[in-house]
Amino acid sequence: MGDNFRFRDVTGGAGGVNIGRGNISAGRDYQDNRSWQITVPDRDLELLTAAIEELRLTAGERQQAAQALHGAKDAAAAGDRAGVGGHVRRFTEVLKDAGALAGAGATLVDALTRIGRWLGPVGAAVLALL
Repeated sequence: MGDNFRFRDVTGGAGGVNIGRGNISAGRDYQDNRSWQITVPDRDLELLTAAIEELRLTAGERQQAAQALHGAKDAAAAGDRAGVGGHVRRFTEVLKDAGALAGAGATLVDALTRIGRWLGPVGAAVLALL
C-alpha cells in the first residue's frame, strides 16, 4: 500500500493508461484483478437454487428451472464450462419465458451476471438474456 505511480503523456491506442496496485484500466478496457481468480460458481448456483422457491413460477416451470440448475452443478463439478453455460442459459430462458426474470431481484441477477462473466465467451448468451 502507499505506492504511487505517475505517468505523464502516456497514451495507448484507445486512450490513457492507468497502471498500479488493484484494478487496472488502459484506455476503455478495464480489468478487475478479482476476476483473475478462477473459481467455480458453486455459491452462485446455490443462490439461484434457493431463489427458485421465491419466484412466481408454475410447478412445471419450477421443475424445468431446477433441472437446468442441477445440470449446471454437475457440469461445474466436471469442469465443463460449456455445459454450465448451456444449463444456465436454459435456466435463464425458463425464467424469462415465465416473466419471472423481470421481477427477480438483484440477488438473482447479480448471481447470473457473475456466472456469465465466469463463463467468458460462453456466457454471452446468458448475459444477453438479462
